[in-house]
Amino acid sequence: MDEVDVMAIPEWYSGTDLTGRVAAGIEVAIERMDARTADHTDIEKLGALLELEQEPNWRCFLLGLLGTIHYDLEEIEPASRILEQSVAGYKAFLETFDEVLSVYCQSCYTLGVILFDAKRFADAIPYFLRCLPYMHDVYDETYIGNILTFLNLSFQGTGQNEAALVFSEAAAFTRHNDCESLEHLMVSYANAGEMAKATEVFHLMQNHCREYDGYDRALEFAERNLGESGVIN
Repeated sequence: MDEVDVMAIPEWYSGTDLTGRVAAGIEVAIERMDARTADHTDIEKLGALLELEQEPNWRCFLLGLLGTIHYDLEEIEPASRILEQSVAGYKAFLETFDEVLSVYCQSCYTLGVILFDAKRFADAIPYFLRCLPYMHDVYDETYIGNILTFLNLSFQGTGQNEAALVFSEAAAFTRHNDCESLEHLMVSYANAGEMAKATEVFHLMQNHCREYDGYDRALEFAERNLGESGVIN
């Protein structure tokens, strides 16, 4: 039996491994993930740590790291499978959930992106929604804007235009009305039948977004759906 080294166990770790190996392994893996150097060696090491960890949420945390490394290596099938297992296994009613929240949210976000990229919009929505209650505790403003944008586009993809508009407005607000979010907002208003607001948003784009890469696409949409010529009134 391994001797317990209390000094080797950091305060942030509340799992069942008292040897310090799990906590140390997590720190190394995250450092390498942040440096974009994590590879299959790290996957193997994290898999070995699963044999030491018994606490449910920390096991899911380790699986989340595993799945994310697969995703970063563009191995989408194992990433999706492992992340689904990770997210499904979390127990939010346990005290340890707060300590693993960042990886839980990242796993949900990554799964949502995988499904969105596969145009499985209805399947992606629940994973993005799982991020919402915790996003201000976990994410910076850029990530929050991305989550809201993905929800807007996913609801659009399923034809739920009213729900899409809610998240499109929130995304534009969070992203400080950048040109991409304004384009999405114009489309969302039009899809919801609010043509006057869609036209107002397009006029904002005319004034501020001429250099935006998607401006020609937005102009084409406006000409086709809003009767706009692209000339500032």
